[in-house]
This record gives sequence, structure tokens and C-alpha cells, in this order.
Amino acid sequence: MVTPKTSDDQGDYPYFGYFKYNADYWRNFLTPEPISSDLQAKVRLDLQKQWYSVRLDTFRLFIHENWGRSSHGKTLESELGDLYSLRAAMSCCNRPCGFYWTQDFQKAAKFQKTPTSLFASIFSDWYKQYQNDPNIEFNHFLANPFEITERGPDTIRGILKSHIFMYEKAKDMLSKATQDEKSAICSQQWFNNYKIHPLYPSLVLMVDRFELGPRLGEFRRPDRYINLQDVTHFQSVIIARTRLEHQLSAPISFKSLCEKALPLERADFDGEADIDVIRVSLPEAVRFIVDLEKREDAATRGEIIQAEIDRSLGTSCPTVFTSDRGFCDNRYEWADQHIIAAEKHGYEHCCHTATALRRVQAEMRNEIYEVLSPLWFQSRMIDYEGDLGPQI
Repeated sequence: MVTPKTSDDQGDYPYFGYFKYNADYWRNFLTPEPISSDLQAKVRLDLQKQWYSVRLDTFRLFIHENWGRSSHGKTLESELGDLYSLRAAMSCCNRPCGFYWTQDFQKAAKFQKTPTSLFASIFSDWYKQYQNDPNIEFNHFLANPFEITERGPDTIRGILKSHIFMYEKAKDMLSKATQDEKSAICSQQWFNNYKIHPLYPSLVLMVDRFELGPRLGEFRRPDRYINLQDVTHFQSVIIARTRLEHQLSAPISFKSLCEKALPLERADFDGEADIDVIRVSLPEAVRFIVDLEKREDAATRGEIIQAEIDRSLGTSCPTVFTSDRGFCDNRYEWADQHIIAAEKHGYEHCCHTATALRRVQAEMRNEIYEVLSPLWFQSRMIDYEGDLGPQI
């Protein structure tokens, strides 16, 4: 008889065949009921994590879609910007900066969408900066992306000009939106949670090289996994200030980045005194932006951070196992309701409690069953013939 491998056998990198083997074993495993109070407590904790994990995975898929395709008004075809809808204006909300893909990058990457390797690196770095518990409500993320077309700006100065123009246009569209326009997208209550972050008009991120791609093969493991922490520092990005900072608690300074700066190597920039720009590695850029965002959030005493739960993530979010199957926006209440229902109807009668029960018992045996965290949240990815990561 083949002995199932344990998580210790795999180090930090799980093996897909092992997951399938244990899934088959644990799927047919039944626990005598009633279960002990100690096991119930562990199942309750697992359910609390499960509530967040499902919402987080829905968020990741949404952000990947947002970054992966040239849609929803995310192309930049002129220095005057291109925001044609209220939905496009809302994409500028709750994000501290804009992210611009230059033509040079697009030609080097040879992709018509964001390379999954680069997006996964951005997401992983951003996720870790919040100690694996970021704010995922109402479109919050590091930045909103814009693909610069052949007719769009190709200089740092031109991109900064476009960013300011789009900020002004988005602010105007949001303030003048009619009730009918708002209700066509979401409720008034939800719409009020979409606000342009004070940092947004002040900062721009640009990527003009695809340095990450050529290095991926060097770090691919025999099981085809790549640890993102091994490769993200190869990718550089440009951070530029617009100097539109009157709304900030303090001016932006690149002083903390100077020792980590990389050669700018831009033909369109020769040290103009009125432009503040620096090239750094992707992880350093993400850390810098997140620290600035935390500074501004603290200065406003949390007024920027939304207190409500974004129920648009609820399409894949589990519902409380009750007669009305209503949405529950509290992980603790959601877990408690599942435990109550499971004690009454049986743990096998709800997929969430059944899965939690198996996962907990697998962990008690030093095995793995249906890992909650998506691969990217664990800084892992698989190479698929050049492009990386699960396809959506």
C-alpha cells in the first residue's frame, strides 16, 4: 500500500498529484458524530478562514480580469486621457496610483494582455505588505492599469500629463453622476464607498521593460513551480511624481529609495528639474506605495478605509446555511451559523462544514486536504509554456 506523502515531504512547494491522492482519501472519510468540543472549535476556526478565503479568491479573480484585458476604458490613446464611462471613472477609486504599460513594454512582452507572471508578482508583493490581510473592499488595490496605445504618450512628461487629466475627468464624472447612472451600476449606498484616494493624482507607476520574463526559466523547479520571491526583484518600474500634492498630509519624497535606485536609462528624460522620477525594483515600488497609502490613511484617521463589506464579492461568497440563505458579512457569525446548522442537520449536509471537518482532521495527521489559500497568495505559480499561472 502506498503511504500518502505529508506536507513535510513537500517542503514549501506542494505537489498536485499528492493533493489529488489525499482528496480521494479524505473525500470518502466519514467522521462519527457528534464530534468532540475540541474538534468543533477547530472546525469553527477553519470556517472563519474559509469565509475570508472565498471572498479573497473572488477578489483576486476580479483583479486579474481587471488587469488582464484591455477593456472597461483602460487604454490610453492620447495625452488627453480616455475615460468614457462612469464605470471607468470608478476604476480610479480606492487605489493610490495609476499603472501605465508603455509601448516598449508591450513589444518586449509580446502579450496583448498583462503577462500573468507580472500580475502575480504585483499581487503577491502587495498582498504581503498588508501581512496577508489587505483591504479588498470596493475595488481597493495597488493601482489601476492603463495600456498605452501607439497613439498614446511615449514620454514620462506625457504620461504624467495624461494621468492628471484622467484624474480630473474621473473626479468630475463621479461628482456629476446622476442617480440613474449610479443605480445602473450599484446602489447609492455602495456608490458612496467609491472615492478617489488622495494619493491618486500625485503618483504614477510605469513599466517600460519586461525584465521578469527572460529570468523565469532560471528559477523553475523540477515540479514546475516558481517562487515569486525569487524573481520579482528582477522587474523594475518607474515611479514619478506629478507634484499635485496639496491634498496630502505631507509631501512625497523619494529619499528613502535613493540607495535602491536603478539606472533610469530613459532617452526622454535628462534630469529636468520639474520632474521627480526614479526607477526601482517592483518589490521596492510596491512597498513604497503601500507605506504612503498607510500614512495617508492614518492621517485621515481611517476615513479613507471603507467600513462596509463589498457584497459584489458575494457572487462566489458562501451564504449562511439557514432557511433564507441570506448573505452574512461577518466571518464569526457565518461560522457560528454553520456550526449550529451542522449540529442540527449533520456536518455532511453542508459542503462548507464537511470540507472544514476533513481539512482539520487532515492537518491533525500532518496531511493536506483542499488548501484554502490560492497559489498566488502563497507566492507560488506554475509555468505554462511561457505564460504563468492559472488561466481565467
